[in-house]
Amino acid sequence: MTADWDAARQLAGAELRAALLATRARLLAWIGDLTDAQWRMPYQAGVNPVAWEAAHVAWFAEFWIRRGPHERRADGLVYAAQPPRAAGPDALLDSARLAHAQRWQVALPSRPQVLAMLAAQMDGTLEALPDGDDDAALYLNRLSLMHEAMHCEAFAWTRAALGYPAPAGVVLGAVPARAPLRFDVVRARIGRERDARGFWFDNEQPGAEVDLAPYEIDGAPLAAGRYLDFVQSGGYDRAEFWPGAAGRWRAAAAQAHPQRWRCVDGQWQQRVFDDWQPLALDAPVVHINAYEAEAYCRWAGRRLPTAAEWEHAARSAGADFAWGHSVWEWTDDDFLPYAGFAPGPYHDYSVPWFGSHRELRGGAYVTSEIIHHPAYRNYFTPERADLFAGLRTARSL
Repeated sequence: MTADWDAARQLAGAELRAALLATRARLLAWIGDLTDAQWRMPYQAGVNPVAWEAAHVAWFAEFWIRRGPHERRADGLVYAAQPPRAAGPDALLDSARLAHAQRWQVALPSRPQVLAMLAAQMDGTLEALPDGDDDAALYLNRLSLMHEAMHCEAFAWTRAALGYPAPAGVVLGAVPARAPLRFDVVRARIGRERDARGFWFDNEQPGAEVDLAPYEIDGAPLAAGRYLDFVQSGGYDRAEFWPGAAGRWRAAAAQAHPQRWRCVDGQWQQRVFDDWQPLALDAPVVHINAYEAEAYCRWAGRRLPTAAEWEHAARSAGADFAWGHSVWEWTDDDFLPYAGFAPGPYHDYSVPWFGSHRELRGGAYVTSEIIHHPAYRNYFTPERADLFAGLRTARSL
């Protein structure tokens, strides 16, 4: 029986068409209400100019779906046989060709030009949509859908990072009350299952069986109220909770609490997009980095789960995968390839980031449903706190 979370990986025909249009509607809604001044944002690490990012979405879909065949040359770049149709040029909109800082230094298309580019690209994408449900034939169409869904979320964290209003209807709920899950010794399957149908990211393959020792994992993400206990105990000032790279980050950041918290007249507040609100103690702690997550665990006598533990728990009978819909969750693992890894056609999706990034699992309240999957591996550098990330704790039994 196919699990519910596998349905998005097997979209085809009319359902894939509908998903493409729904994702585009989300993207347009999340950039459409911004002012022209907000489109012309100042430089900031971790985010992109709105015009560049939206045009890049159109370029990516057109490049992979309508401009093939593709060739990876000795310079490490991928070239397409066909020239741009609606979205280009490659030198401007390929993230592998234009470094992050340069995206503020080049002439970008105007807002009307970007919207026209997106519309023309979508018309071409739908026109080229293959019939049937053959996984190989649909791979690049599904990849482009997932890619656009990721950039929708990137627009949400851009809005949050720059203090723009939240997208309409985006609200972080409370942490559900769930007992910890406990597991005995188990041989668990992670990543792609043997002969599995549908779309899989290259870093989820080929999958593996791993032996897990007995462990316990929280049944829900950590609430902000519990993280506040750590803050008020002076946890940011105790060196034993911040060893190595964490201590160096802590010294440079000079923080005594999460970056988007403040205490005013004895009352704790959190900035939620453009609004300073009373800290919601029953909501998940969010916008903390991997070092902060680990420091809390050391204070609490716990640890972060491994990615394999997290995935095994999420797939287990009785587990509610809605647990992954509030915040991304840091794991104890560096982002590394599985044994037997082979890069997909979009070579730069995973390969450049192995070894330098930390793995997260789950998904956030701003993440598209099509992304949520127990095997999905998110990855960021450990000092990043602008994404919608928190944690759940674990311990060995």
